[in-house]
Amino acid sequence: MVVAPSPGAGHDPSWFTPRAVSCAALRRNVENTSYFEQLGGEAGLRAVIDRFIDRVFDDVMIGFFFARASRARVKEKEYELAARHLGADIPYTGRPLDEAHGRHPIMGGQFMRRLKILEEVLIEAGAPEAVRRHWLAHDESQRHLVTRDAGGRCDPNVAAARARAAREGKLS
Repeated sequence: MVVAPSPGAGHDPSWFTPRAVSCAALRRNVENTSYFEQLGGEAGLRAVIDRFIDRVFDDVMIGFFFARASRARVKEKEYELAARHLGADIPYTGRPLDEAHGRHPIMGGQFMRRLKILEEVLIEAGAPEAVRRHWLAHDESQRHLVTRDAGGRCDPNVAAARARAAREGKLS
């Protein structure tokens, strides 16, 4: 489904919604350069993804989620996802986000930690502000697919129950 920006919205990412992710043409700035191109195309995005995923895997707060994951595979799927929402015509070949993350008891604070690492990496890489705003807003819009915390807020009782269920293999 294509959702056009509201009149006057220009390229302010505040109009961006999860329903709008399918149209690369809407993710172009006034110079008709995609966010993907503004990051330096494939080479630029891969450099950002490499640094980002290395930081996530090595992070003391969330790295444990990736203990059994293939770093190379996560980098590739993250690249596909990012390239797609940044305006490249690159297919995403991974599982749907809710399916990929559903068995993990990811809480709102852990989701926000990942987002903070992404923000820091984008700043370190010198990503244009519009690209940073778009990417962070896009990832935030996907929160409901990654964590079951209502409104992104962590309920410690629900989190504890989810963690127990995950340990016992009963998480649906």
